[in-house]
Amino acid sequence: MVKKKVVKSTKIDELFSVKDKVVLITGAGGLGGYLAKGFLDNGSKVILFNRTMPKLTALKEKLEKQDFTDYALYQVDQTDKTSLQKAADEAEKQFGRIDVLINTAAVCWNEDTEDFSEDGIRKMLDINVTGSMLVTQVIGKKMIEAGNGGSIIEIGSIGGLMCHSFRSMPYEASKAAVHQMTKSFATAWAQYGINVNCIAPTWIDTPMVDFAAGEVMDAVIDQHFFGRIAEVEDFLGAAIFLASDAANYVSGHILAVDGAWSVSKPWKVKGLTP
Repeated sequence: MVKKKVVKSTKIDELFSVKDKVVLITGAGGLGGYLAKGFLDNGSKVILFNRTMPKLTALKEKLEKQDFTDYALYQVDQTDKTSLQKAADEAEKQFGRIDVLINTAAVCWNEDTEDFSEDGIRKMLDINVTGSMLVTQVIGKKMIEAGNGGSIIEIGSIGGLMCHSFRSMPYEASKAAVHQMTKSFATAWAQYGINVNCIAPTWIDTPMVDFAAGEVMDAVIDQHFFGRIAEVEDFLGAAIFLASDAANYVSGHILAVDGAWSVSKPWKVKGLTP
């Protein structure tokens, strides 16, 4: 068993530093792409895994325009352990190690609960649950073998904390599984000094929620006390915290970043409440 180090610095720029950390992010879309830029901006080296090339190509063009160089892109099917292992081996060879894993890759859409298609259920669970488990296993094992600890950040959802939609049953089930998976990995790997935590977002303004438009999105926005759904910018601080020494003794935690939606269902009285 590794005895967890004690971080004694009282300086913000040391506690929250991610400089020179090697950060692997799955998913090169809205959230994953923004987190990649955020970590690069703060001196990290970034590895990106994504299933399809178009998102990788689009992100590469954006990063090149900003003169970033310390990154690598890999086309990887995260539901295929052989594909994951090959890409992880190549990335480790290129960068020497992997310090942080951030698992953003997921899919979501809505259908009526009683008629949600069998193929849809299987696809959502395969990508959101099995894929997350496999990539965590592959990268976590590399952290164990390296013996330097590490930080793993899963992306769950308020849908895994509560029923947030009448038409999102498999997605909610998949994210509840991600939350429990986080706790299981955190417990199993504490002996290796590895922190495993999870961010549970509310709706984020990315292409993933394009299926909800018009009146549906208006209703969703109305549920948010801050007057809007989340933007990708709302999550960088939480990710840097969990990846840094500031979260050295935090593990197995589900951090809701949702503007208080998941903890409230207030009732209104005409003339007395907003």
